[in-house]
Amino acid sequence: MLVYPEIPDFNLARYLLFGGLPPIYSSEAPEIELDAYVSVYLEQEVKLEAHVRNLSPFSRFLKSAAMNNGELINYANVANDSGVPATTVREYYGILEDTLLGIVLEPWVESKKRKAIQTSKCYFFDPGVCHYILGTRHLDRNSNLWGKAFEQFICMEIRAYLSYFQKRKTLRFWRSINKQEVDFIIGDEVAIEVKSAKKILSKHLLGIRALKEEKIIRKFYLVSEDRIDRKHEDVSILHWTSFLAKLWGGEII
Repeated sequence: MLVYPEIPDFNLARYLLFGGLPPIYSSEAPEIELDAYVSVYLEQEVKLEAHVRNLSPFSRFLKSAAMNNGELINYANVANDSGVPATTVREYYGILEDTLLGIVLEPWVESKKRKAIQTSKCYFFDPGVCHYILGTRHLDRNSNLWGKAFEQFICMEIRAYLSYFQKRKTLRFWRSINKQEVDFIIGDEVAIEVKSAKKILSKHLLGIRALKEEKIIRKFYLVSEDRIDRKHEDVSILHWTSFLAKLWGGEII
């Protein structure tokens, strides 16, 4: 999968809709390429490698999991939506990880002032594959799907950087039982909140403010589509291009 520095003339809207798989991002017919990729991948990797005999229930699970991309995993809800037992849903999420279709983020639970939830999240490895499963043909800039895909994109970039440079740091997220949340925490050092807003307001810092009170994390970033890079309350507010330049330049971690 291509990452930001590998793509000349990077087009965010195209990437969020069609993803970063090399033959798909550069294709003149990305929908057709995605159809072929997902069909072949399900047959060859999921059915053969993961020993799923019947793809029909797994396909229903995939759609439900894609709908909950980047959300807290609720096995009972996914089971109801896909019509398979909750125990099977747990196995299917394991298959997503084993076949590299998805990654599961564990929660950061070191907070003391605000008790953290202990439920995991799952992200599909590529926004294009996720949208193909959902049947998304258009991504509205102001939609919730855009925001989720933008967060997923930043997640995959961070994860790729940690892997490429062999950084032995865990990537997690934080959410308190009172629903304060920060999207990504690297080790116990860096906290990153992601917002697709074009103008960052004080309300967008609520999760980071709550986490700062724990006095554990050292560096705080808010990544968005706001083009004005600045520092506010010891939080570096960066346009996503600035953040990725610093990330891949080794300045974040």
